[in-house]
Amino acid sequence: MWTGLADMVSSKIYGPHFEQLCRQWAAEHAADATLGGRPSSVGSSVLTCPAHRSTHEFDLVVTENTAGAAARICAIGEAKWRTEPVGLANWRLRHLRSLLPQPAVPVRLLLFSRTGFAPPLRQSAAASEDVELVDLERLYVGS
Repeated sequence: MWTGLADMVSSKIYGPHFEQLCRQWAAEHAADATLGGRPSSVGSSVLTCPAHRSTHEFDLVVTENTAGAAARICAIGEAKWRTEPVGLANWRLRHLRSLLPQPAVPVRLLLFSRTGFAPPLRQSAAASEDVELVDLERLYVGS
């Protein structure tokens, strides 16, 4: 019976719990430099995408409130609860960021994975100043 239910349990229980852990990490443990600002709130959101004629879910949206200024989104992220490392084919955060109003300071991109990241994605992220890859080790011991 477990074999038949394992995928459903993973997607309905483990995946959402991992997303919540990632939001909690961003709110309580991540460095301001990682997030591109000081988090005032961290949550999830959904945004309409005209190009795909659908909506896209943001697993993580970090906003910063400063005195005398409107709140700004400083980071968005995705949390991937999968059995294999996340690769470039799973990388859609740049598209999601393009759906946001264009701020003066670029919105940081955070990608979380329980199984790590494929080498091409690591190389792409290393070449970008606005991308943070967060694996389980970093989630539990790093900022």
